[in-house]
Order: sequence, then C-alpha cells, then structure tokens
Amino acid sequence: MPNRSSMSQAEPAAEIRIANEICEIERVADMVDAFGAQHELSNSVIVALNVSLDEIVNNTISYGYADAARHEITIRLKVGQGVVEVIVEDDGKPFDPLAIATPVQKSPTEVGGVGLHFVKTLMDQLEYSRSAGINRLRLVKKLEQ
Repeated sequence: MPNRSSMSQAEPAAEIRIANEICEIERVADMVDAFGAQHELSNSVIVALNVSLDEIVNNTISYGYADAARHEITIRLKVGQGVVEVIVEDDGKPFDPLAIATPVQKSPTEVGGVGLHFVKTLMDQLEYSRSAGINRLRLVKKLEQ
C-alpha cells in the first residue's frame, strides 16, 4: 500500500447549503477555514478562497434574486490533483461573471465594481454555466508546492 500523507485521512470534499442571507457568508468562511486546516492548505490559498467566495456569494445574495423569498446557495470544495476546486450553484437570475469587462475607474474617488475582477486575479481558472435554471460557477485555485 502506498505511503499516504495526513491529507488522505481528510475528506477530499466539503459542501454547505446556505440561505440567501448576508449573515450566512460567515458559515461559508468557517467551512473554508476548516477545510483549509484539514488539508493543510497554505494561508494564501485559504485567503484567496475566502475573498473570492465572499465576493461571489455576496453578489449572489445582493443582486441575484428578483424576489425576497428564501433561496438556497450551494458551495462545494474539493481538493485533488494539485488544485482546490470550488463550485457555487444558485437559482438566481442568469449571470455570467466572466462576461463582465474589467472595470475602468472614472475618478480617483470612485469605489466599486472591482470585486469580480479581483476574483479573476485570485483564481487560476473560472468557468460559468447555466442549466435547468441553475447558475454554476467553478473556481480553481492551484495549490502551492
């Protein structure tokens, strides 16, 4: 039997389902922190995941729904083959964050609109799809060697 590191004892995946409420973002961060510790991910990878998920989930909750009803957002983490893969799924309005152009700051005091661009720079790969009324965003972060 091959020699396996402590990572082999950790579950390779985690999932959380949250309501479309801003207070739920803390639960996502807690899951990322626990998953990162369990898999001995570097602090920079954990921070990149947390910042990216905070932006994506916050945008989904704040802008993704045409009604005030309760909706569910699913976040899955998976580690393997030198990467962490994150899947975010929601039943909000169709929105492809990859189609958003890099923002151009109009004045030195203008703030906002850079969050998705920041996610694009933090992650190594992003993919968006929509099927059966579900937005699916896949984020990939390479693990540091």
